[in-house]
Amino acid sequence: MIKLIETRLIFALALALVLTADLAEARHLKLYTYDIPEVGVTQVTYTFDRITDPKAGYQTGSPTLHEVEIERTITEHWLQSFYVDYDYAPPTDGQTQISEVSSLKTEFNFTFSEKGRRFVDFRMNVELAKAMNNKITAYGETGMADTAEFRFIFEKNFDKFTIVLGPMLVKDIAGPGELSGWTYGYANAILIDISDRVGFGLEFYGSMGEARDLGFAVRQNHTIVPNFDIAVTRDLTLSLGAGFGLTNVTDNFTFRTAIQYVFGPGGS
Repeated sequence: MIKLIETRLIFALALALVLTADLAEARHLKLYTYDIPEVGVTQVTYTFDRITDPKAGYQTGSPTLHEVEIERTITEHWLQSFYVDYDYAPPTDGQTQISEVSSLKTEFNFTFSEKGRRFVDFRMNVELAKAMNNKITAYGETGMADTAEFRFIFEKNFDKFTIVLGPMLVKDIAGPGELSGWTYGYANAILIDISDRVGFGLEFYGSMGEARDLGFAVRQNHTIVPNFDIAVTRDLTLSLGAGFGLTNVTDNFTFRTAIQYVFGPGGS
């Protein structure tokens, strides 16, 4: 009975965040795999991205993106996430400083079978985000639209490595300016376990724009990210990655780090 009440409460809170808020597209380079913690586990993750030579908005300085995420495993097939995004950009070239909470987000994460039981494991994420304050980003972009993001995550495990394919669709919902149509992207990776405590991933991210942009690589963002995951303790994991832009409209370099702590069964 208590678990049923908790499930309904979390679902109601997630819907309340969606129904009472605008939506804003995420900017972090984030990879999702098929793994979710066991039921009752809560994970808290802080992610920090530092951008060098940005290619949007101000195009100078080194904006930083901060995100705090709280994830709770509700059932064997449902993980619910809540995020707070904070953007900072120093004053540069006559531009004003940006320092504000840029968005609140919730994400519904669903798996459809026990891991490894099918030829390819499939997970789906639906992310809805609330635009905050002045709807301005650390890049100096204003009038950010509200968006919904749909990720379709396919994972195949082999003896020595894992392949993750994550095509995504993003749709503008509402905003102060003209709304874009469906845009396309991906978050893919090749993952290797170096030891019981260290994993390496070669990650690939892309934002390819609307259908009319798919044939023009010069209009698209593509980034490659070598990343290490280090299990510091049973409960604490540190991730370090370096993102390299592959096109002229992609941020030149992104330093990414994340710290994750686990509470509940299997954690503290």
